[in-house]
Amino acid sequence: MNPLVSICLATYNGEKYLKEQLDSIVKQTYKNIELIAQDDCSNDATLEILESYKEKLNITIYSNEKNLGYLKNFESLLHKTNGELIALCDQDDIWEHNKIELLVHHIKDATLIYSNSLLIDADGNSLEKTLSQKLKNNFISSSTPLDFLYDNCVSAHAMLFKKELLHALFPFPQHIYFDAWIAINAANTDGVIYLEEELVHYRQHSTNTLGNVKKSKTSNLSKIAKKVQKKEDGINYILQKIHDLQKLQSISQKDLQLLQKLQTLYERFYSSYFNKELFRFLLQHKNLFFNITKKDPFKIALKHAIGKKLYKVAPFL
Repeated sequence: MNPLVSICLATYNGEKYLKEQLDSIVKQTYKNIELIAQDDCSNDATLEILESYKEKLNITIYSNEKNLGYLKNFESLLHKTNGELIALCDQDDIWEHNKIELLVHHIKDATLIYSNSLLIDADGNSLEKTLSQKLKNNFISSSTPLDFLYDNCVSAHAMLFKKELLHALFPFPQHIYFDAWIAINAANTDGVIYLEEELVHYRQHSTNTLGNVKKSKTSNLSKIAKKVQKKEDGINYILQKIHDLQKLQSISQKDLQLLQKLQTLYERFYSSYFNKELFRFLLQHKNLFFNITKKDPFKIALKHAIGKKLYKVAPFL
């Protein structure tokens, strides 16, 4: 068994780190691969770097006429794949040389397999921490999309999945991270497998504009209004995600019934002070809904069960 693996690389102004990523693909111990790169209107040397690897890699290069953005660029890339298996690739990471070989070997009957990642700084130095440690999440194997309703542990750069999954993915939802959407659909098909290996050096960039944003002074009433709106947005996000999961192809009747019950309970948010039934329901199924997170299920369920009427008078909850 030596299936073709299509590696999808979406690039945009990636000249600083791109060579390191490409070199790690050249050195893969698994050789039956094609690299499909699609550049999203870079104005640096990204395209020239890609062209320089044509003699080293089985690489096909596309260049967008207009900027599509990260999500649409990857979506477009996936339509161009030829392999039985597909891997997604960031432009600034470094892969272990046996990454593809191990993932191909262990995927077996599952739809998707993924690994852990080692965090590195902008200069490529190890931060002595894995991605699972940073996220404070359990990295799990799964056979139900409900595991991914509240959290996600499957990153695009660490996954390999079967091409047969593509028919269920498009278009990517705007409000769900596309790697989580892929994991949800894979879990709903023949399952997701976690391989406990650190197969990607996942680069963490030091520049962070969020730390430089000055907070403006606002009144207490404005702060309360913002907190209430944030709570409403969170509830609406969950309801939208529940709606999307209900439309999954071939979802099991058991999962569908749980989602329908959950939807009914969340819809009571606007008319309640505290939703005891939602609180009990979430705790009853904590090993399903909160399988990924390491946070206290009791606290999570408590927070979700607080209704708008109570939250308006006590937004600190």
